[in-house]
Formats: sequence, structure tokens, C-alpha cells
Amino acid sequence: MKIKTFLTALFTLIAFGLSAQNNTEGETFQLTKQGAHYVFTASINGTADATILVESGIPALLVDSAYVFSSGILSDMELTVTGKEKLNLGGRIYKITHKANGTVHIGNNTSYVGEVFVLSNYDYGPYEVAVPVMYLHNDLDDGSRVVSLDLGNRSLQMLGKASLHVINSDYSKSNMNTDTYEGMFAIETNMMLDDGIKPRTFSGNFMIDFGNPELLFLIHQTEEVQSFLADNADMELREATTPSGEVVGQFILTKQCQLCGIVFPNAIVVITKNLTLFTTPGNIGLKFFERTHAIFDFDQSVVYLKGK
Repeated sequence: MKIKTFLTALFTLIAFGLSAQNNTEGETFQLTKQGAHYVFTASINGTADATILVESGIPALLVDSAYVFSSGILSDMELTVTGKEKLNLGGRIYKITHKANGTVHIGNNTSYVGEVFVLSNYDYGPYEVAVPVMYLHNDLDDGSRVVSLDLGNRSLQMLGKASLHVINSDYSKSNMNTDTYEGMFAIETNMMLDDGIKPRTFSGNFMIDFGNPELLFLIHQTEEVQSFLADNADMELREATTPSGEVVGQFILTKQCQLCGIVFPNAIVVITKNLTLFTTPGNIGLKFFERTHAIFDFDQSVVYLKGK
């Protein structure tokens, strides 16, 4: 009888421990693709629902001013009038009407912690709010910042730290850094492309850019890209044009491109002159993440990647 009682107690403790571990898993947000971006819908501060853009290359949570004051979602925050401050978002200039700093609750158990910029006329697309994922916290796991991004399955989930212990060998591990424009997260890695003439390699610090719809942007003005182009003068660069014929960039057609150890057949690598403020030689975009499962541990500046 004593053995049976002991085993019952042991199984109860194990079950309780597993339940407690599972309870550290945060909520899952179902993503929808809108044009070249991904969005989800969630309550903001328990006040009103918003369509929220998933971002990585912005310094703060961005909110449309008309939505802020009509919904009252930031009524508990101290908003400071900024005067004439502006924000450049991919060449579009927005007036910052107000700023705040603090915690914004998103959904049931997720929080954004950091600066908030209220922008005039930001509601030009199918969303009212944009959130940089690196500042999302899992309230059920002591505010940890472990984010699972699976664009192929339209899912963004806040994980618990315990989940990192069961990541298997299918995932590669890369360190992240913030040695970039505006301190956005980047991966120091290698790129290899085969354009049908020969394989060509390029090493650099590539910024994680969910605002980039392509696999990879190479930033034309950087010294690293200039050297790469000079060393590969036999590589064919094609012109990207608008319907009116205006040249907006160049691109390389490849038989395959390998990035972070993951192979992308028949990929396009874009060379852009439009991102003049960027200091990294390359930006990894959405077509990379649509073909991978990424688990970001922003607390430890590490990302785990598995190709699909």
C-alpha cells in the first residue's frame, strides 16, 4: 500500500511539473498575409481589437494617431507631444505626433515593452499597429522573449524558455547581434549563390527584415557589396523596372542560393540603392522565413533555423 501511495504521489508530481512547464507556453497568433506583409488581430490593452503588422526593422511600436484617440487603447499611458519629429519607413515619411514608453498588452498573455510612436496618417494599409517582434514578452514565462515564427503555417507563438531544451538537431543555431542601423537584430552568416556560371560566396552581417518581401536584399552602397560586385564582374545583373520603365534596382537570377545553410532553388537576389541609411551589407526577407521555421531567443541573441 505504501509503494502504491508513493507511486501515486510521484506520478502526481510529474504531471504537475509537466503541466507547470506547459503553462509557460504563451499564446499563438494566427497570421494573415496582406500583400507583402503578415498581420494578426489581437486586443490592445484589453480595450479594442487591432490589426497588427509583424515587423523587425522598426525601433518602436507604431500606432496610427486617429486609431489611438478613437479607440482609447493608450489611455493609461503618458503620451508626450513631440513637435516636429519624423520617421522614415522605407522612404515614406511620417510625422510622430506623440511618444510614450512602457508596457502595451497584446492579446491575453503577451506584452510589448518599449517605446511607442504615434504617427499621423499611419493607417494607410490593412493595419493600425506595427510591432517589432524582438520586444514581445511572454507574460506566462517571466517575461521571456522566445518567439516561434512559422510563416509557412501562418503562426507566431510566444514560447517558454523550457522549449529551447528540446530543439533537435534538425535546427541550426546562429548568433544574432545588433550592430546595425537602429540596432535591429542581424545574423553574421554566409551566402552562396550559383548563377549558372560558377558558385560565388559572400560573408556578411545580414539584418532580419520582415519588411523585405524578397529572399535577400544586398545594400548597394556598402563597401562589402561594392567589393563583391567588383570581384564578380562577370556576373549578370538584370534591371528591375516599374511598369513605366523606371529602373528601381538590379537583381541576380540564380540556380540556387544558400543562406544560413538553407538552400533556395531558383532564387532571386536583389541589389537595392533605395535603403541609403542601412549599414549592413544585406537584409534577409520574408521569402527566407516562408521556407523556414525560426525560433528566436531574443534574450540570448540566438536564432534556431530549420529549412522546409
